[in-house]
Amino acid sequence: MKLKQCFMFVPLILLFCTGCKKGDTASSPGSGAGGSTARMTISGDYLYLVSRSSLQTYDISNPAQMLLLSTQNVGWNIETIFPYRDKLFIGSETGMYVFDNSNPKKPQLQGQAQHLRSCDPVVADENYAYVTLRSNNNGCGGTLNQLNIYDIQGTRILSPKQVSSLPMSEPQGLGLKDNILYVCMGTNGLNVVDVADKTQPVSRKIVSDGTDFIDVIPYDHILIVYAAGGFLLYDITNPADPKKIANH
Repeated sequence: MKLKQCFMFVPLILLFCTGCKKGDTASSPGSGAGGSTARMTISGDYLYLVSRSSLQTYDISNPAQMLLLSTQNVGWNIETIFPYRDKLFIGSETGMYVFDNSNPKKPQLQGQAQHLRSCDPVVADENYAYVTLRSNNNGCGGTLNQLNIYDIQGTRILSPKQVSSLPMSEPQGLGLKDNILYVCMGTNGLNVVDVADKTQPVSRKIVSDGTDFIDVIPYDHILIVYAAGGFLLYDITNPADPKKIANH
């Protein structure tokens, strides 16, 4: 598949996964799906789009007549957006913003975590947020290459607390299934990280076959991998041992 065709395929993945949590097989009201390096995501009847400085909310209950409901300033150098149940996690070059999405028509800022300037895809579950920082993005100018894990339980959502970090080679997009985190490292491979102990993440294996890994979406027992020039599918029936089953 050509790169242009791959970009056309990504929104189809988002629509296919609407109503499902990334990395989880169960669906729930208000949950959604999207790659961790995405600038748009769908949750229920709403589309959320981030620009470099704002968050836009659209009603897409009638796709033929999308309605812009709100535009909010978030900050500067916004990079990514990721939904999880009633939360939206927005990654910027300098931090992570947490929005309460219980009113999906107008999400409200709840808290944020700041760090040194970098590019940071983010995913989350009930209690923790996972962020990657990398130094090889010319537009971000960061110096760190690592995975950070933040405690967002209870009132921590207002001020996420970093509980651990794991150095790795130029990490990019990431996805979570059960206690396994899949971290794309470009041509350095796909890092399979055990996060059962959030304070001590452990790299279990690195899938390295010449693929330029960019982003992932775990969906049921399949890992959808967005790679340079196309996409691949991995069987993750055993989450710690991905097996390639197709490339397109």
